[in-house]
Amino acid sequence: MDLSFFGRVGGSARSGSVRIPDRRNIPMGEPVETIVDHPAFQRLRQIRQLGPTHLVYPGAQHTRFEHSLGVYGCTLDYLEHLLEEPAFADRADERDIRAIGAAALIHDVGHYPFAHSLEALHLKGRDTPKHEAVAGRIIRGEVEHLRGDRTLEAILRDDWNVDPERVIRLCHGDLGDEPSKMDQILRSIISSAIDADKMDYLHRDSHHMGVPYGSNIDRGRLLGSLTLNQDHTHIALTSKGKLPAETFIFSRYSMFSEAYWHHTVRAASAMVEVALAAFFSRSQMDPESFLEVLLSHGDDALLEWLHDRTPAGSATRRLLDGLMGRERKLHKRILTLSRAYHEERKRDAYEAIYEMDADALYDLTDRIRVKLSSVVGRSLHPSSVIIDTPPRDKDDLETVDIIYPDARGRKHYPLHELSRLVAGIQDDFVTVVKKIRVFVEPALAADIRASDAAVEEMLFEEILGH
Repeated sequence: MDLSFFGRVGGSARSGSVRIPDRRNIPMGEPVETIVDHPAFQRLRQIRQLGPTHLVYPGAQHTRFEHSLGVYGCTLDYLEHLLEEPAFADRADERDIRAIGAAALIHDVGHYPFAHSLEALHLKGRDTPKHEAVAGRIIRGEVEHLRGDRTLEAILRDDWNVDPERVIRLCHGDLGDEPSKMDQILRSIISSAIDADKMDYLHRDSHHMGVPYGSNIDRGRLLGSLTLNQDHTHIALTSKGKLPAETFIFSRYSMFSEAYWHHTVRAASAMVEVALAAFFSRSQMDPESFLEVLLSHGDDALLEWLHDRTPAGSATRRLLDGLMGRERKLHKRILTLSRAYHEERKRDAYEAIYEMDADALYDLTDRIRVKLSSVVGRSLHPSSVIIDTPPRDKDDLETVDIIYPDARGRKHYPLHELSRLVAGIQDDFVTVVKKIRVFVEPALAADIRASDAAVEEMLFEEILGH
């Protein structure tokens, strides 16, 4: 069995290919090109991979289109090495290989502008569907303007000879109550501690953002160490892959710490979230109608659409002006909290906010705004204060099994049992990296600098209730 279906033979493109950063040739066999040329896939050219991050890192203009091609290319690399492993090669057939290749290519086809911000809002009765669920609807042809001449479902069934529903399951991870071992293996190629998705976005994001943190993975050594775990349900690594796996996991930690959750990036993201929430508080548009808008616009076009449909002086308009205006005006932080601080009240304040639901958080934000109004001696707009809480996910331990095939005793260990670095990263991620910040509009930040100590005392009084 080989990868010739995808246009790849002997590790290189047999026929056509497309070049993407950083110097990557992605093979484009005819079945692959049919999907890439589909309007549902071409739409991803308008969706930035990192949302508003380009306002802080100007090079972060790359798209879900580029990333999807990159994940597909990385998946072929994973498959090429796994097919040298008898434990995988003896079990996998042509349809298995095609199914995971297709899933890697279209795993993000349901992404819409600022999907992660919208998914984080949890608006009562108005939640936007998860992008994974949207992907299934697009593949099945349920979104009229993205059906194309043929649906992706028809292309997968007729041109790829795979079950479209299986591809959908591999994309969103819901493999059913009794998934096959093969489907679990295939899913782990694109969703696990060392998957092809992360391998692509860590390097790609690092390249475009101009930071080094995601570019230090020993790709060749890691790929050459790929094997299956003891139960033959997930990808694993031989002992030679231990250090590359540590570097891989540390690179992801570093990218979140220093890039993805950089305080100014979080300010921009929080402004987008509040602008969207404020729009929904005024709008009578139902979620299905808004989803149609989301799937018809790119990032910039959506912000312009929102801007044009909100009145002057509204929270949405003010925040979007700060994001889109001729002069960038991102909110500034006046308080940072984490679980790592030695001061007990700072840790208590973090936990108090972290446990709040949306209503309690809104009430706290409004109380802080009123108190700050008295400090500066003027009425403050509701959008002038934002409390940014970290996403509630990404708390699970990232690990992978390390296999010692020639050992006389125990032959497999989870990486975190072998590596204090990996064991400590998850604790450090939850304790240090996941910060809560209070942001205020730039003019307000300038006005309260002279009263920093008094303002901090006021903030703790409001957060802790004493």
